[in-house]
Amino acid sequence: MTKVGFHQYPPMDQVIFGKPAAQALREEAEKRDAKRVFLIVSRTLNTKTDEIEKIRNALGSRYAGMFDGVPQHTTRASAVEATAHAAEAKADLVVAVGGGSVVDAAKIILMCLEHGITEESGLDGFELVSTPEGPRPGPFRAPKVRMIAIPSTLSGGEYNSGALVTDTSRKLKQIFNPIDCDSNLTKNVGDLA
Repeated sequence: MTKVGFHQYPPMDQVIFGKPAAQALREEAEKRDAKRVFLIVSRTLNTKTDEIEKIRNALGSRYAGMFDGVPQHTTRASAVEATAHAAEAKADLVVAVGGGSVVDAAKIILMCLEHGITEESGLDGFELVSTPEGPRPGPFRAPKVRMIAIPSTLSGGEYNSGALVTDTSRKLKQIFNPIDCDSNLTKNVGDLA
């Protein structure tokens, strides 16, 4: 039996291209009046290039902190640790700079900040669950903190609200799809270079 349905892609404010990422991000932060910009970045970009330094310099006093400890295949542990750093920095804007794992981590961080999640087990109940009626998302509230993605790969994770996170204790990859967050999740900004 063929199922009939539809899929509505989540809204995205805009995609900016052809402009250096540092410049585009500074302009977006100014436009949003963000005062505490927290970066979730690829360790490789942070340690092997000057791209992250360019972004920090462009943000100036708006730069609130950074986390570069997201492993491939985002883990619950890294997401919760990054959330603690973002909360301590009092982030009012989270910016992911890197590949799909970094972008997924930033999405989960927004959820953790909004719901006060401080431990890995706090994510239980928010994962997408399969039911006979179809997928059932967790009880998400739209986050107050916004996110901007500066992707460095072609993962496509920045174009949807879903995030794939690994629960290492159960050896399980889980999908978190904060549907209620769609309109507040992501904006793609600039080019790395």
